[in-house]
Order: sequence, then structure tokens, then C-alpha cells
Amino acid sequence: VEGADYASTYGVSTNSYNDGVTLKFVTEGQYSTNYGSRLYVMDSEDTYKMFKLKNREFTFTVDDSTLTCGLNGALYFVEMDQRGDHDGHGNKAGAKYGTGYCDAQCPHDIKFMKGEVNLLNWNSTKTPPEGHYGACCAEMDIWEANGRATAYTPHPCSKAGFTKCEGTECGDNAAGERYLGMCDKDGCDYNNYRMGETSFFGKGQDFTVDSSKPLTIVTQFLTHDGTDTGDLSEIKRFYVQDGKVIQNSEATILGP
Repeated sequence: VEGADYASTYGVSTNSYNDGVTLKFVTEGQYSTNYGSRLYVMDSEDTYKMFKLKNREFTFTVDDSTLTCGLNGALYFVEMDQRGDHDGHGNKAGAKYGTGYCDAQCPHDIKFMKGEVNLLNWNSTKTPPEGHYGACCAEMDIWEANGRATAYTPHPCSKAGFTKCEGTECGDNAAGERYLGMCDKDGCDYNNYRMGETSFFGKGQDFTVDSSKPLTIVTQFLTHDGTDTGDLSEIKRFYVQDGKVIQNSEATILGP
């Protein structure tokens, strides 16, 4: 966004690795302290980049070596509108200004949804502040990790695209309705440690994937017939580190 000082305000800067970015968690600015950041990939000045995942693979390189326990460096897809719900009337900002966010947790802290302010029952005393409506859509967590653990998780929803939810449809924890909502908030995740392979991912040479060094993550979305229009049949993960391809660990929690 024009006029934003990403480095000093949000802790976001570019680096020398293949058009990479460096993200800081805590940034002490002139007027406030900022925690965390969220970046979107743009296709043009006014549209988000849309990724067609079926029958494709998605690859990126990351260095999470300085992320300690309790922190989560995340890269994920959500089913946002390409133009950020820009309609030229209620929402004249659109993707250029980062509107249209949603995810499978159906967050209530989104201030603008489909050109309307989430003002009803807005509670500014909560952290984060919340309104009546939630912003639901399918989510595919490609990478949620720190230097000690990692997981990738699909979170499907029963409706396609962005849904402005309310009530039971949001699946709010506070209402005891987490498993009654339209999205799978838990998701079907794969965490190597929990799946039985405790020495697969971690810091140092004793682990198969050494998180103290940069690594490349490859995720493949295979279809039943090998075409772009086929049904999704498998989400396959492997890693590349020091020029070596590392297959994902096998789940052993149910036995060999």
C-alpha cells in the first residue's frame, strides 16, 4: 500500500534470496509496537494471485531457525475473492488494500466484510476485538512451523468461497459450537512428531530435516486421473535440503 513503511512499522523487508522476504515478529515503531504481519501475493495492482493447486506442486524455501517454541511461521492458501470483494460501491478498496480476508477459523476480528463494516456487537475490549459476523472460507495450511515442529493441514468448508457467517454457522468456541460450524477448524493435519517419527524434524544433525538450516518444502496435489480437473486424491509432501531429496516420514501411531 502506498505510504506504508513496511520495514519500520511491520518488520517486513526484502532479502537477497530469490525475491524473498524477511518477517520479524515484534517491531518497535515510532508510535507503537507491532506484532506479526500478513502478506498477500499479488497478480496485479488490483488482484490477488490465484493458485490452481490440483495436478500441480507448490515449492518454497524457508529459514525458521530463529523461531522458538510458541511461535508459528505460516504460509497458507485461503479461498479469498481475487479482487478482495471489490464491487465499486460498498468496497472500493479491494485487493490493492488487502480486503477480503477469510479462513477456516471464521475469524470475527475482520473489520470489513463484503463492503460492510463488522460493527454489530463490536467488542473493543477483547483481544483481538471482535464483531458479530465471522469470515469463513476453506484453508490449506502449507506450512505452520517453528524451529522445533511443523505441520501441514487442509481445512475444508461446506460452502465454496467467502461466507459472512453468524451464529452456529461460524462454529464459535465460546458458544460451544466448534464442531457445528461450516468449516473444519481442526483440519486433517500431518505433524511428524505426533505421527510417531520423533527424530524427523528439529534442530541439528540428529534430525532427518535440520531446521537450523534453510530448507525447501515441496507439496504436490495429486488427482485421481492425473488431470487438472480430476478429483483430489492425495496431498504429498517432501523436502529438499543440502541438495538431497527427503521423503516425508510415515505415520506409525497405528502400528507398522
